[in-house]
Amino acid sequence: MKIILSILLFCTLLAADRSGPYIGFGYGLSQFDDDGIYKELKDSESTSMTLYGGAYINKYLSVELAYVNMTAGNAYKAVDATNVEKDLSFSSLNVSTLAHYAFFDDTLDFYGKFGVGDMTAGGVGSTGFTMLLGTGVGVRFNDMLSMKVAYDRYITDYEKDGLKNEMHVDFLYTAFEVQF
Repeated sequence: MKIILSILLFCTLLAADRSGPYIGFGYGLSQFDDDGIYKELKDSESTSMTLYGGAYINKYLSVELAYVNMTAGNAYKAVDATNVEKDLSFSSLNVSTLAHYAFFDDTLDFYGKFGVGDMTAGGVGSTGFTMLLGTGVGVRFNDMLSMKVAYDRYITDYEKDGLKNEMHVDFLYTAFEVQF
């Protein structure tokens, strides 16, 4: 699946016509909601980071491939039904489509994001499908450099003891992008 995502990103980089491809790095805060899987969440917040690359297909649409480490600062801490404290860590490799609406001669950019990916959950012992929803606003300083403030929500279904739960991680971050 990762090879297919890489090929898709490469092909769209060739077709980009707005400003070409871009890369970015973001850092912010994430919060984990386990939907009642654990008896208690002791620490559900962490600093997180993302590294991403993408390309504009046109002025209003772009695609993006991203790696997100949701526990870059410290692991989330949870207590299970047997009163054992666990360190939980999450990371995701995902591909997203972004719909843009630019103002003021493309200086201010509002966008919505929808994506899918592979969530790796350390401490939970699982890897699986995740859905990604997000929104943000970006400011272009010049033709190459921009900054954005964004909010992403990663939603992952998890089954425990025959019950289906919907865990999610909320990620609020600031990122800098370089466009080629």
